[in-house]
Amino acid sequence: MKNDDLKQISKLLDQKLEPVQKELKQHGTLLKQHGTMLRSLKRDQDTILDMLDKEQMSQRKRLTRVEERLGIFSPVS
Repeated sequence: MKNDDLKQISKLLDQKLEPVQKELKQHGTLLKQHGTMLRSLKRDQDTILDMLDKEQMSQRKRLTRVEERLGIFSPVS
């Protein structure tokens, strides 16, 4: 094989692989965007769960106080 033959083969391979490389780059960009969105959703989920947990604890305390005042004692699990 001559050097020119190798150059032509290399050029042909580059042309054939270009669409694949372009698509891989697009997929990489999408994966990065999805990763960012997932991290944001996780933060939002953690915030909401924390808020709900605090609300549940507050409601539990209120229920206990009401039960104590009414003389009703039920186990709260």
